[in-house]
Amino acid sequence: MKPENELAMIVAFYLSKFGKEGLTNLGFQSYTQAFDQIGDRLSVNRNSVKNWRDEFDPYYDNARKGWNRKLRPSRHKVLVTFDDLSESALRAVVLDILTPAARPKVETELHSALQEIKESEGLKKARRPMDYVARGPTGRMAEGFFMARFQAGLTPFVGTLIDRRDEGVGFDFSATKGSELVLIEIKGIAKPPAGISFTDKEWKVANETQDGYFLGVVVDVMESPRIGFLQNPARHLSSAYHAYTTIAVNWAVHARQIDAMEFS
Repeated sequence: MKPENELAMIVAFYLSKFGKEGLTNLGFQSYTQAFDQIGDRLSVNRNSVKNWRDEFDPYYDNARKGWNRKLRPSRHKVLVTFDDLSESALRAVVLDILTPAARPKVETELHSALQEIKESEGLKKARRPMDYVARGPTGRMAEGFFMARFQAGLTPFVGTLIDRRDEGVGFDFSATKGSELVLIEIKGIAKPPAGISFTDKEWKVANETQDGYFLGVVVDVMESPRIGFLQNPARHLSSAYHAYTTIAVNWAVHARQIDAMEFS
């Protein structure tokens, strides 16, 4: 796969994840226009760009069904590498990809990630489809479903539900079960059957907390959600680690802008 294909795949991922918002933010009036211009700017087949977008579609709530098949390794690599970036951060990367003058800079900064995408695509004889549990809309919908069930008294937990999602503590909520305070991690599955993944922090806390840690899994989140709970997932579930290269974006402000500030 030539480097332009790897870059175009990242652009296609952006269009899939952020849908019409992303299309507008890139300055395109339609997907047809986007596929044509992306293909022209990167010298790739416009149909390839569309097909890559369609492959990512089942993992995001963008009103398109996409292709109902497991991801190939290169597509899987794009998702795990770029899924954590905000819309504005990934848009900045994509705009640099689509701007000839800025492309060498972004190719240098993404060199390791692009190399991994290329190498995973090159393993043709070992190619195997892969599952991916997308973060974002699926997780938020699952958490919302759990909170509604809790308020209706339809979970094993009672008392006050404390939202800990923004604290980075390795679980989503805490509540009481009987006389004990318990920790609750909620995962969502859009289209079963599919697996789930824990962050390293979540799995560490699950191992440390044992019976005080509950996993809630919401299946068929988009259409007919149902929830199940498992106490002490670290004991009852087997898991394997996967280490990934991910991209972090920092927004730099030049020193002269700081010097222009008023200090007292």
